[in-house]
Amino acid sequence: MDLGLGILPHITPQFFVPRMVDKPQDPIVHAIEREEATTLGKRNAHNFEPRDITRARDNPAPPLLSPEVLWAKSVASSDQHSDQVVSWDVMRQSHLNRSYNTPFLTEQSSDVSASAQYQSDSIFCNINGITNKTFSIRPLPFNLRTSVVCVNELELLESLRMTILGTSSFLHTWNPVSETFVSCEGAENLPNTLIISGKDETMSSSLLKRFLDIGTLMRRLEVFLSALRTRRKEENATVHAFSHALSVVLVYLRDQLDRGPLSNLCIPVSSKTLSGTWLYYGDLEEIVFSLASLCQRGLGLCPPQYSQFKMKPVALLSRIYKYLDTHIRKSSSRSLVAVFAYLLTTSSKTYLQALCRSVAYADSNSQRAATSQQPQRTAIGPLDIEDFDQASPEDDGVLFAEDDELPSFIPRDLAEVLPAAQKSLKLLIAAKPGHPVLNPPVRGSFITWVWSARDIQDLWRTGSLNETGDVALIIGPDSLPDLVSADSNLHGCGYQSDLVGFRIFDLEPGSNEGNTFNEHSMHAAFGSFILSFPPVLPSITPNLGLLTNLVFSPLISHAASLSSALLSIFLDQNSFLYVYDHLVLLRSHMLLTSPSFKSRLTAALFSDTDDREVVAGGGKSFTLSRQRSRSASGVTQHGTSRWAVGLAPFLTERGTWPPGGSDLSFFLRTVIVDSQDTRSFGPDDSQQEHELSSRRIAEEAEVRLGFAIRDLASDTGRERWLNPLYIEALDFLYLDYKVPHPLDVIITPDTISKYQRIFAFLLRLIRVESAIRAAFRMTHQNVLFPTLNQSRKLLAHFRFVAHSFVTTLSAYIFDVAIGGNFDAFLARVTACRLGTSSEFTDVFSVAEAHSAVLNDILSACLMRSAQRAAGDLLRGSLELILESCVMIGDLNDGRLQECQASSVLDVLFAAFREKMSTLIKVLEALLEKDLKSSQRQELLLALQEQNDVRHAPGGVDALRHLILRLDVNEWWKNLNS
Repeated sequence: MDLGLGILPHITPQFFVPRMVDKPQDPIVHAIEREEATTLGKRNAHNFEPRDITRARDNPAPPLLSPEVLWAKSVASSDQHSDQVVSWDVMRQSHLNRSYNTPFLTEQSSDVSASAQYQSDSIFCNINGITNKTFSIRPLPFNLRTSVVCVNELELLESLRMTILGTSSFLHTWNPVSETFVSCEGAENLPNTLIISGKDETMSSSLLKRFLDIGTLMRRLEVFLSALRTRRKEENATVHAFSHALSVVLVYLRDQLDRGPLSNLCIPVSSKTLSGTWLYYGDLEEIVFSLASLCQRGLGLCPPQYSQFKMKPVALLSRIYKYLDTHIRKSSSRSLVAVFAYLLTTSSKTYLQALCRSVAYADSNSQRAATSQQPQRTAIGPLDIEDFDQASPEDDGVLFAEDDELPSFIPRDLAEVLPAAQKSLKLLIAAKPGHPVLNPPVRGSFITWVWSARDIQDLWRTGSLNETGDVALIIGPDSLPDLVSADSNLHGCGYQSDLVGFRIFDLEPGSNEGNTFNEHSMHAAFGSFILSFPPVLPSITPNLGLLTNLVFSPLISHAASLSSALLSIFLDQNSFLYVYDHLVLLRSHMLLTSPSFKSRLTAALFSDTDDREVVAGGGKSFTLSRQRSRSASGVTQHGTSRWAVGLAPFLTERGTWPPGGSDLSFFLRTVIVDSQDTRSFGPDDSQQEHELSSRRIAEEAEVRLGFAIRDLASDTGRERWLNPLYIEALDFLYLDYKVPHPLDVIITPDTISKYQRIFAFLLRLIRVESAIRAAFRMTHQNVLFPTLNQSRKLLAHFRFVAHSFVTTLSAYIFDVAIGGNFDAFLARVTACRLGTSSEFTDVFSVAEAHSAVLNDILSACLMRSAQRAAGDLLRGSLELILESCVMIGDLNDGRLQECQASSVLDVLFAAFREKMSTLIKVLEALLEKDLKSSQRQELLLALQEQNDVRHAPGGVDALRHLILRLDVNEWWKNLNS
């Protein structure tokens, strides 16, 4: 497009040296003239009034210039030829020129940029190309819905002095809905946008943000603390201590904020005042931000988004500990770490004291109270059973249950030993209240946090906490004066332990002023705590985890000592609670390993004679005068005159089952009393004191042991225990043992029930043994199949095989299943008593081992639920043997014909052969399934061969012995092949 202009000139260099005119030059005069022109231009720019802008708006718009005129003016302009050369003949300026020749406004001075920003709000205009009119518009840096307020630094600092403390000022007010500080409303109820003199909006908002954030978070923390104190229903001692510690920290922060540069407004305001003030509050801002994050009141959240603060002590303490550990790992400022250390120390004080009291650590008052609550009775006194056995460890509540969650800072060693230690404390008080562990000569202080290098080194060296230290500077909210020492000044009556706090009212005014709690001392103590807090942890505990383990190490040692002290009482030969003698007593009676008790019980309940009229017990007749009320139904359904082979004749002489009455009770009581041999009880009776304790246990066994009737179902019509011909005929009878407290922690009701299951199985086995011996006598004296030679041979063979099976099974049960496992367990207990083994660390490990031994015995006897198939086969084989013996008794009495008995004998022997063959195969399958665990156990036994402790055959592994005894040449296994 042709604009009427000629060819554009060539591009000239960026500098130009004007041609000198043909007249004398005076550089000094020329420099003075340029200086005056520059000064005059600046003065005119500074004196530019807003009314001049208004007058300019009223003037008509300048005419539009054509492109030709614009190009011509651009070429004719002399701005591009301005002198930029600096030479020796230019006069030096008296002051620096602060206005730089740069197109960027941000590179100008603060005054120039702020003035341009402010003036642009009024003079920024736009020209409409259609109507040729001008109108002003508001630039982008300001919002149309805000009112711009310009304040100087002095006014701003005076306002921030109140805002930073969380109080409203004339520039900012508190909004309780959003919980933030907002600017006061300006003209036409529009919010104000503060602009600091000499600063633009971005810089002003950046400078104000730190002060507004601190004030907002301080106010939010105060609101949170007020709400926390009003929640009385959920408040506990830990939350109360936390709220108190937080209030002390807020007072300290408020004091530090008030002591800052904002408090001294008399100093002259310079260009560095605002920036210096802004930098001063940086560390305090970090502390306030961390506290707000701890309390879930951060700036990124509004009130509806606040999470519910957890009031549980465990969750609260774990949260504080987590924040403290984080700041230590991040190497935060010393003040910040000290604040969280103070919060953790004060908040956890009550919890740690309760934790110490739960194991009687450094608390003689609670120990005396616990001892006084125990019934004053002698655990060794004979026949003192009704009162002594009322209490049990299950009834004694502990402060911390085993499944309770503990704070995250509790070491794993303490978490593992703590439940056992708390239970051991209850049992130790019951067993021996005067034990030295419960009453040490010197008691230490409660577990608390230590932070100084001196206290940490003392704890590392001595293993106990001193009374003085960092925490001694902290006066807890529940601290009271030393009223015990003040009692020496009183001459009145003494106070009870619960009312000792009222002694303070008997003191003279000011006599105990130094120990009285007051708010000033609390704040002073916290200030001292902050000043004395170390910048880093000492080298022996460089992180918080190692420091935590060191702090709790005395409590771990004390908890372990409680468990070992109780175990030592149970392993003391001279104690009535000597667990070895009680276990021997249970084995002798409930597992029938005592020859005297087993023989008397066998003579009382069973009979192996070939004549049903012969009365057991050496001819003594015991008349059963009373029967149970529900035995009538048994008579109606199962009344029979058939001979219950294997049972004592007097049990069935009334024709009713089950037998009952005082005569049977007296007879069984006589069995227990007569079987006690107090002169030879106990394997190590060389010491006189041990003989006394063993004799005392044997004397009380007459009272603690007793037969009872089990409550079994009797209304289905299929109860086999109501028929004396069945193997379950004696299942209604069981032997009970009243365990003395606190020994019931080892011999628990669950283990007693296992003893009773084994006892019922042994009664069945002895019944079959007696029946097979009776059958032998009947077949030995009389010819039962005189005309059927084949049946007579089959009977002799069946009798021999059955007798061999029962004898082998009985020997296996008593020698391997019971003797091998239980004797090995007793050997482990003895090794622990002698100190040759450290397998048992507390009584609960002994209880677990005791229960495991009984489980192994049940497994070896095929009585576990997982062995139902094999157990049914074993019991079915015994039932077939007993049924064959009953058949022999009927044949001997003439109730069964010879031809009828022959067919029954064939069926019973075929069924027995089938069950025996299947039993061997099932046992081998069980062993094959447990092969891997057996190999591991064999490896373990091989590694422990050097020890003298006897090793148990185990549960399922013991079935190898049963297979070897029953099927040596694999005859039963290959029977049907």
